[in-house]
Amino acid sequence: MPSGATIFNDKLFEAFANASDNIYIYVCDMKSDISRWSKNTVDFFGLDSEYMEHAGERWMQKIHPDDRSEYFEDIDAVFSGRSVRHSCQYRAKSKYGDYVWLECKGSVIHDENGEPAVFAGLMTRLDGQNKYDSLTHLLVGFEMRDYDFSKGSGAVILFGIDGFRKINNTRGYIYGNKVLSVFAGVLQQLAGADDLVCRLQGDEFLIVSPGAAEADMTALYEKVRERCRNMRFSTDGVKSFSVSAGIVAYPKDGSGYDDLLSNLEHSLEYAKERKTEQAVVFCKKIADRHNRINRLHEALTRSIKNNFRGFELYFQPILDSGTKRIVECEALLRWKTPEIQDATPYEFIKILEDSGEIREVGGWVMEEALRHAAKWQRKYGDISVSFNVSYLQLTDEEFVEKLVEKAEEYQVDPKRVMIELTESCNAEDTEMLSRQFDRLRGLGFKIAMDDFGTEYASFGLLHDVNMDVLKIDQKFVRGLVKQGNKADMAIIESVVDMCGKLAIQTVAEGIETEEIQDVIRGIGVSYLQGYLYSRPVPETEFEKMLCQRGI
Repeated sequence: MPSGATIFNDKLFEAFANASDNIYIYVCDMKSDISRWSKNTVDFFGLDSEYMEHAGERWMQKIHPDDRSEYFEDIDAVFSGRSVRHSCQYRAKSKYGDYVWLECKGSVIHDENGEPAVFAGLMTRLDGQNKYDSLTHLLVGFEMRDYDFSKGSGAVILFGIDGFRKINNTRGYIYGNKVLSVFAGVLQQLAGADDLVCRLQGDEFLIVSPGAAEADMTALYEKVRERCRNMRFSTDGVKSFSVSAGIVAYPKDGSGYDDLLSNLEHSLEYAKERKTEQAVVFCKKIADRHNRINRLHEALTRSIKNNFRGFELYFQPILDSGTKRIVECEALLRWKTPEIQDATPYEFIKILEDSGEIREVGGWVMEEALRHAAKWQRKYGDISVSFNVSYLQLTDEEFVEKLVEKAEEYQVDPKRVMIELTESCNAEDTEMLSRQFDRLRGLGFKIAMDDFGTEYASFGLLHDVNMDVLKIDQKFVRGLVKQGNKADMAIIESVVDMCGKLAIQTVAEGIETEEIQDVIRGIGVSYLQGYLYSRPVPETEFEKMLCQRGI
């Protein structure tokens, strides 16, 4: 295996780099994270240099905001070791200010010890690519850019296969390709004679139907959904799967490819978020949501670049169930700027996760939580601080080292620090989570699963990942005393009993009344958290509570 320096100066690199103006070459030494990019890439996209450190972060800024999530997920799978291949399509901004479609493919080369050493690949301009997709034999999405949507009227539907990334991860890429081929066949069979069918990118497929109305596209979606849902085994061995869709009408929702595609993507995203297998017709509500997301993302990026201005930690007390004294607090992220005062954590955290910027903000949260923990541990002794960590942060193999480094810097007792993983994070790599958490627990840190019971993966994640604390979601707690509601009581009692056998402590979230508190304490939950005691409050208000150590 040649060294990184040898690879960067290799004549073969030069040969490929000069092969075509529409092909861009890159190679990365994965251990040092130093990359070399071909000169035509640097020139066309206005990059700083052929040689760059941490090039992925710089390249991310070139990618169209709507495409960053898919790019980040795919490239992160490579650098986290979950995949050895990178393959996706996205738009990147040239030095001229316009976005061009690229197909990016790369592979990992391992050294003699089997460790990932080099990541190399190429990006192909789609305006220089063949008209037809090699896998499905449909038109490629780029061909739709030349379609004249200004003549006449019609409708467009964008399909997406639900959970396709999980299909690839659990069944493999060969099976995933079979799903794509089978789905392409379904669309061709059900589309009208005058319809244009293409594969846009990844698992997304587009149908343009001249003269059609939104209702026609909704009816087409229902046929496609039923065909995919009722599929037992196709000739390729593909089992049933679910699909969602977004629908626009032209010229009502736009007369240009870029506008229509943007509206379609947001309609599809809205459909997938609702997790109900449906087609969503673009409307003003979605347009307003689209504009708000863009506005929030721009403001969030400015805040991050401006030394995290506008971000703040609030703290919510957690009480010992027996003594009702404050023994811990959860650090919760808040954000607002002079122009945006009403962004909820649900809104802005999702935007940060989709853009990949949650890593930077998560690092800030970690350091701030540790700084407060150090101060309060010195002053009050036994107070603990917990903070949430995104699944994306944990895919960074250096996360543990960064946490340990900051804990040592602030002289924090790890036994008084708890890392919370939101159970609804849809973690795909539980082996990685288990490995990271076992390292943390071995160093003395505690691990908690937040929002237990909100997703079907609850017990699977609990089985695969060792935990110290389980936080029972407030939806089970709040309805606990409703007349005739036996289900929530049975669920909580079963969870507490199970955790007792596993030596896992429990926290009941969402306690809002004395009556609920008394029931919860009777069940045997370890800790209490909710508005009955306090809403999340700024640092100064929480310190007043700590002075009393009770509510």
